[in-house]
Amino acid sequence: MTIDRRPAQERVREYWDARPCDSDQSERTPMSREYFADIERQRYQLQPHILDVLSRIDWRGKRVLEIGSGVGTDARTLIGKGAIYTGINVDRASTQASAQALRVFSLAGSVQQQDATALEFADGSFDVVYSFGVLHHIPEVANAVAEIHRVLKPGGEVLVMLYNRASINYAVEIMFLRKLGLRVLALPGAVTLLERCGLPRRTIERHAELAGRLRAMTDGEWLSRNTDGPDNPYSTVYDAAQAAALMWAFRIDCNAVHFFDHRHWGPLGRLLPASARRLLGRHWGWHRIVHAQKA
Repeated sequence: MTIDRRPAQERVREYWDARPCDSDQSERTPMSREYFADIERQRYQLQPHILDVLSRIDWRGKRVLEIGSGVGTDARTLIGKGAIYTGINVDRASTQASAQALRVFSLAGSVQQQDATALEFADGSFDVVYSFGVLHHIPEVANAVAEIHRVLKPGGEVLVMLYNRASINYAVEIMFLRKLGLRVLALPGAVTLLERCGLPRRTIERHAELAGRLRAMTDGEWLSRNTDGPDNPYSTVYDAAQAAALMWAFRIDCNAVHFFDHRHWGPLGRLLPASARRLLGRHWGWHRIVHAQKA
């Protein structure tokens, strides 16, 4: 199989251009009001901690930059809370989807296609920079963080979500159970069994296909292929110290974890009460939330 030797950031842009985040979460007419509303309902139903995290900031009248707006779900929430909103995406499809979401709900805001490592805004342009689940997909993430620092005004706030290294999702699922599962994929009935455990059948079959075509993967490549789809070109994870090191230029107010994704555990996950899911999320959750200020 031919190895793709293009720069990682180019492969990241192409990947998300083909599948904006959450764009596959609704079967309603794409880009319709019903489509966006359905995605919003599912997003906050599965991840109610997002709304709790957003409540950390008073958004009223704040100039807000969102890095990686996906299909505009959080964008609409921020605007509803009074934010003066600007969103960016590295890819065209996400930019168009977010802009359409604002149009169909008649919301004010600007969405642009830009690279987070080279923002086209003046120094001190924003009161808040928000980025949920994006920085860990940027190969040159230090440049993106430096740009966040530059475009924030003094005292401005940054609120980001990073994938958590010290999580059940990483340590148990991705680096142990899924590697074990890959070894048994060739056995009769393995795909059906893994599907019953909560993994999408198409994803399992794609992993099986890639396992037969690709050379042995590094841990980094394996991680990338097991976060946002088997063809995802780049992801990384952060523990508390690594997240603090990434955000070294800011004064960190919060570095905490949330979200245990029970769907990955099949019938066992469905049996867990919501209180148990929240408890697991607060100790070993997949989402590391960092809230910080520019000194």
